[in-house]
Amino acid sequence: MTPPKKTAAPAIDGSVAILDVLSRSPWPLQLSEICERTELAQASAHRIINAMVEHHLVALAPGRRKTYVLGARLFELSSAVFARQPYVPHFYPIAEILKNEIHRSIFLSLPVGNQVVILARLDAPASQTFNAYVGRTLPMHLSASGKALLAARPLEEQLDYLRKEGLAAQDKADSLPELVHDLQRAARLGYAVSVNEIQDGVGCIAAPVRNGRGEPVAAISACFTGESLSVESARVYSKNVVQAARQLSSHIL
Repeated sequence: MTPPKKTAAPAIDGSVAILDVLSRSPWPLQLSEICERTELAQASAHRIINAMVEHHLVALAPGRRKTYVLGARLFELSSAVFARQPYVPHFYPIAEILKNEIHRSIFLSLPVGNQVVILARLDAPASQTFNAYVGRTLPMHLSASGKALLAARPLEEQLDYLRKEGLAAQDKADSLPELVHDLQRAARLGYAVSVNEIQDGVGCIAAPVRNGRGEPVAAISACFTGESLSVESARVYSKNVVQAARQLSSHIL
C-alpha cells in the first residue's frame, strides 16, 4: 500500500491512514494491528480512533473485544454521493448493450480533482478478475478513463495537471513524451487506451462523456484481461465504446 501523504494536519493524516487499513482488511483490527500497519504511535492512534468512533466513521466490531471496522457514516456519505450522480441510472442500460456487443466488462468513471474514480461497473459473463473495483481511484494519467478525460480538456488544463502531479519535474521528463503522445492521440481519435497500467495483463479503452456544454464529465471504459490489446483491436472495439459514451452524453445536461 502506498503511504498516505503527510500534511500540516497530523490528525487528518492519521484518520486517513486508519480508514485505509480498515478498508483493506478482510476482518476487524485491534488497535495494536492498526498501529503496526499505519506506523502511528499507540497513544495517537487511540485518540484518533476514539474521535472517529464518536463521529461514526469507525465502529467497534460486534462480538469481538476491542476490534474496529469502518463506521456507518462512511456508507451514508458514499451512498449520498452516489445517489446524486445523474449518470448512473442511464449508464446501466447503455453498458448492458455495450457489454453484449463486445463481451467485456464495462466501467463508468468520474473525475474528482486530479483523480479518476470508478463509479459503476457491469461485468461480462466469465470475465476474469482484476483490480478495478467501484470506488477505486487512480491518477488520471494512469488509466484509459483518466487519459480520455484529460485529453478532452483544454491544453492549459492539461499542463496544469502535469504541473500539479509533478510530472513536469526534471526527473520525470523522460516519461512525458509518451504521455503527451497518448493525450494527443486520444484527443484526435476520441478515445484513449491504456495497457498494463491498472495491472499486468489488463488493457482498457475509454471515451469521454460530455455535458451539454461539451465539457468532459465522466468516461465509459471497456477492460480486457488475459490478452494483448493491440492498436488494431483497440480501433475495432473503440467504435462501440465511443458510441456508448455519446449515448450517455445525450442524457447529460
